[in-house]
Amino acid sequence: MTTLRRLVVSHGLVLWALALGACSTAPPPTLLSLPLPPAPEAPATKMVALPASAASAASAPRFLTLRRVNIPEYLQTDAVRYRNADSTLAEWPGTAWAERLEVGLTNQLALLLRQALPSWTVCDSHCPSMPTGQVLIVNIAPLDYVRNAGQLRADVSWRITGPGSTPTPVHVGGGSSSTPVSPDTPVGQAAAMSQLLNQVAKDVASAVR
Repeated sequence: MTTLRRLVVSHGLVLWALALGACSTAPPPTLLSLPLPPAPEAPATKMVALPASAASAASAPRFLTLRRVNIPEYLQTDAVRYRNADSTLAEWPGTAWAERLEVGLTNQLALLLRQALPSWTVCDSHCPSMPTGQVLIVNIAPLDYVRNAGQLRADVSWRITGPGSTPTPVHVGGGSSSTPVSPDTPVGQAAAMSQLLNQVAKDVASAVR
């Protein structure tokens, strides 16, 4: 009888441990990325005769190296964070960036620049063996989804420098923006960030053309 009782107790403890483990195992987070921009439309082909000098200049390769986008350190993570008060942040539960935010921002901006500058080679690291290329440096701080206001607030500054050991800016730009976030979800927050980067890419492309 004692042996049977011990078996019953032992079996019950095993079942209780299994149930406890099942309850404490959190489901994997939903992975979030910045939305892919729409595919560019193919331009209409038009043959235009150019003078030899103009044709040579037009066909000369142009290179732009994009440095990793600089954002506040509290956003350099895979947690999807938003500002819920002047001095406090919160995280969306059960959601994580598919890659660290600064990496995703850099990859997205490089993609948008390649679409905006189809005749350029845009590298998101050093363009190899191209000493004449230009370098784009982008700083975004703050980059906060202020949730009670429903807006992504950002201050952007960027500069393009020429080659050399002591590069000097040849183009500068930036400004402050407030982008509406809709819906009030991590997906809406990611979409607003993509809109912000799209504007940065347009401004840079306009400056270098």
